[in-house]
Amino acid sequence: MLKGAIARRYAGAIFDLALKQHTLERTLEDVQGIGQLFSKHTLSYLLREPKVPLQRKEKALRETLSTRVLPTSLNLALLVVQRSLVEVMPNIARELQQMVFDYKNQAVAEVTTAAPMDEKQQVLVKQALEKQTGKTILLQTKVNPEILGGVVARVGDQVIDGSVQQRLQVLKRQLLNGMATSSVEELVVEHQGAYTV
Repeated sequence: MLKGAIARRYAGAIFDLALKQHTLERTLEDVQGIGQLFSKHTLSYLLREPKVPLQRKEKALRETLSTRVLPTSLNLALLVVQRSLVEVMPNIARELQQMVFDYKNQAVAEVTTAAPMDEKQQVLVKQALEKQTGKTILLQTKVNPEILGGVVARVGDQVIDGSVQQRLQVLKRQLLNGMATSSVEELVVEHQGAYTV
C-alpha cells in the first residue's frame, strides 16, 4: 500500500476517535508534535533500527510521551512503531491537519506581497479569499519584493497571482505575440504586392 494511503487511513482513524472523544484540537497538536519528533533523524533511525528490541522502543516512547500527549495519541505512536511506519508519521500529521481543516471548512492561504501588509489590508485580502473559496481562511503572510506589487495567494493547490510581476509578464507576451502577428501580416502584404505588378 502506498504511504499516502496508509497515512490517510491512520489519520482517519485517529480523527474519528478524536471526534467521538471531543479532543480534536488536542489530538491534532499531539500528532503534529509526534510527527516532528519522528522526523528527527537520530530518533527516526533508532525507532526503525531492527536490532533495537521493540519493547525497548515502546518503553522509551512511553517514558517520553505518556505525560505529554493523550493516551490515544500515544497509542497511535506505539502502533506506528510496531508496524515499522516511523517515516509515515509526519504524513499522518499532515493528513490529520487537512481532515481538521475540511471538518471546520478552513483553509490556509499563503499570501505573498512586495511589502508588509497592515492589518486592514490583511482583513481585505482574507475577506476576498473567503468569498472566492467559501472557506474560513487562515492567513500566512510572506514578503517578496520581486513580485513588485499586488498579491500572490496560494490556497491548497490553487494559486491566485495578482502580482505586478505577473501582469508585466502577460503584457510582455501580448506585445511579443502582437509584434509577431503584425510582422507576419506585413510579410504577406509585401509578397502579395510583389505578385500583383
